[in-house]
Amino acid sequence: MKKDDILRAFPELSPSDLNYLLCDLLSCTPAELPQYQELPEDKNHLLNSWICRLKQGEPPQYIIQKAWFYGLEFYVDQRVLIPRYDTEVLVAALLDRLRGDETVLEIGIGSAAISIILKSHFPDLQIVGTDIDPGALEVADINVKGHKTQIELIQADLFPESNLKYELIVSNPPYISPAEYQALETRVQGYEPKLALWAEDEGLAIYKRILNKASNYLEDGGLLAFEHGNTQQQALLCLTESANYKTLQKGKDLAQRDRFLILQKQ
Repeated sequence: MKKDDILRAFPELSPSDLNYLLCDLLSCTPAELPQYQELPEDKNHLLNSWICRLKQGEPPQYIIQKAWFYGLEFYVDQRVLIPRYDTEVLVAALLDRLRGDETVLEIGIGSAAISIILKSHFPDLQIVGTDIDPGALEVADINVKGHKTQIELIQADLFPESNLKYELIVSNPPYISPAEYQALETRVQGYEPKLALWAEDEGLAIYKRILNKASNYLEDGGLLAFEHGNTQQQALLCLTESANYKTLQKGKDLAQRDRFLILQKQ
């Protein structure tokens, strides 16, 4: 079976999704994929089962239970969001601002992709990650152990029950409004966890809850970093300024859409 034959047989498939599966099936990189003119016979049955799942709308990352983020491979399944390349711009901005020995809290750690990348660049960071969903924490634990990193994982509704303060709090919280959620494509709405996507109050409810308590957990001069929806930056700035945070950086994603804020406690 050839790739072009597959695409002719299933024109509804995305070539990029098919490439994602083929690279895993053949244990090769995208650059190496063109050298495989024919798919080995013993791989056909597995690929056909994967194609059936693709046709139903399932993301390829869940099919093979792998996603790439900032150059590293992560285990993912339907208990966590698939890491997005757009989040990499926030991580890059944070790496530029860290000394490398800070105390860090990630709220809503999910797959732990953000924390693991920070820790891989700065092994002396002391990172705590929280998530309300025990299933998400199980996935985070798989990735923390897989990357041989030291990150403390705590089941909590946003903040851990402790008196510790941090020099950085980072969060990519649920920020999809109820109206936006209904318009999401099938591969997101049908497969990715609603708990990690959906938020009341035009998508701002979790930000408001974080801002209500963040100052109790941040050191003076500490950083607060948020990913946000591409139409939410101005509304979020109003909230952060009212909570007495100084804006250090307003960032855009790879498509040049407003995507993150880095703030400082005053």
